[in-house]
Amino acid sequence: MGKKSIALAISILLVSLSFLYIFFTLDRNISLYTTRFEPKLYEKKFNQSQWVIPNSKRVISDEDLYAYAGYQYLKGKNPILINPEVPPLGKYIIGVSILVFNNQRLASIVVGVLSLGMIFLLIYLSTRSLFISSLGLLLSSTTSLFVDQLIHAPQLDIFQLLFLLSTFYFFLLYLKKKSLIYMLLSGISAGAFVSTKIFVVSFFLINSTLFLFYLMRRISIKKVAVEMILLNFVILLVYLITYTSYFINGGTLRGFLGVQKWIFLFYNESQIEKIRLLGSYIGLILVNRWKYWSDGYPIISYESWTIIWPLVFLLGGISTIMLVKKKDGLKDNLVLILTAFLVVYNGFLFITPIYPRYLLLLFIPLNMLIALYLGQKIEVRLRKYF
Repeated sequence: MGKKSIALAISILLVSLSFLYIFFTLDRNISLYTTRFEPKLYEKKFNQSQWVIPNSKRVISDEDLYAYAGYQYLKGKNPILINPEVPPLGKYIIGVSILVFNNQRLASIVVGVLSLGMIFLLIYLSTRSLFISSLGLLLSSTTSLFVDQLIHAPQLDIFQLLFLLSTFYFFLLYLKKKSLIYMLLSGISAGAFVSTKIFVVSFFLINSTLFLFYLMRRISIKKVAVEMILLNFVILLVYLITYTSYFINGGTLRGFLGVQKWIFLFYNESQIEKIRLLGSYIGLILVNRWKYWSDGYPIISYESWTIIWPLVFLLGGISTIMLVKKKDGLKDNLVLILTAFLVVYNGFLFITPIYPRYLLLLFIPLNMLIALYLGQKIEVRLRKYF
């Protein structure tokens, strides 16, 4: 058997293991994906929740809130009337899942599979190695934070993951092929990213990541300015389009800007003392102890934490450093853009009151960088034996 055949066989094995793991995980929770969505039940939950009755003891979860909002959006409801503090795109996707499958959770599976495919494509674009790409796929698919997004669905983080990976994929294709269409596709993906969760935060994450990437690549200021202006024009246009229903229902541009101001003030007026929570995410990752922002700011544990978390966090950090330090490390666009995002996102997590699910966007890039670093070393060893 030739070297290429062996590499292909190993890659097929890793991909198979990835999807078998996902399949058996889903099979153990099959009732979640076969339960029919009941509009009246979710309407009752919403009308009795804290969002309608202040201080209500019948709290509605984010999953149920997004499902109800998505269903109502697809029926033509103005998106600023239900859960307006979160952009509507992710909830529209959930609504489509209800419309097509009569189940709000299946969209997360579809998006999860697409995210895994994008991880594979991104690594392959950089390495042209089926083995390293398959290794990245395996590490990502078995990450507990990724699997949790499929079980505790629907959440918005997995949608953002797909849009983030797509942004990077098309952006790197643009750098490689110099075709404007890829820049536009990157802008559309980035626009979807900022249209899924808090706009101001998401907009900052995307722009800071790309600016830091350009800085590390030492691209000329003029080129950076032109490309960033174009990219942000597309981002803002996509964000505006996701509110089409608002304008159809009689909304004006001035009113839309007023809504954005209200959303900003909604988060800005939070009573959370953020200074007491600085860096809490590090304790969660390393020792499963983190400070929550309820009364008294108790230190709690997360039931789905595993010892793999600190290992990935530390090994991912080491892999990042070693890849950047390599002779050609500063020329590898995938390494640089993932590194830039991790720098920015770690900064965001350091100052932000978090839920554990926020770590999904941290751990997937870390797993990709681990695959890039260890995969190259393993490949060298395999070539010696085969």
